[in-house]
Amino acid sequence: MRKLFLLCLLTAVFVVGGCSSSEPKSTLTLDSFIKAYTDAGVTVDPSKKQQYQMAEAINGVIFYMDNQPIKIYEYRTEKDMKDAVKKDEMLKNWPSNGRFLLEANYEKAKEIFNSVK
Repeated sequence: MRKLFLLCLLTAVFVVGGCSSSEPKSTLTLDSFIKAYTDAGVTVDPSKKQQYQMAEAINGVIFYMDNQPIKIYEYRTEKDMKDAVKKDEMLKNWPSNGRFLLEANYEKAKEIFNSVK
């Protein structure tokens, strides 16, 4: 009886431990940001890519708002994004949202970026 109870207890611990994650999964995608900007009336061509590898990102997009360049960088995880920011002083002041960074000096672009949930 005691062995059965111990077996059930160990099984429960492994199931609960296996299902938990230290980093919550983000539902945000690059398409989420592109949609937010297009919904705001901005023309975004997802095939226009900037040199996102220079910022150690896995993906990115560039477009223009009122002739201002707007660049969004996508990282594999939020930790990867934070590690890249630590390595590159220039990235420190860029707004972040989940595992994404925004390179822009245009306030309206920052507002749209921060509104994506």
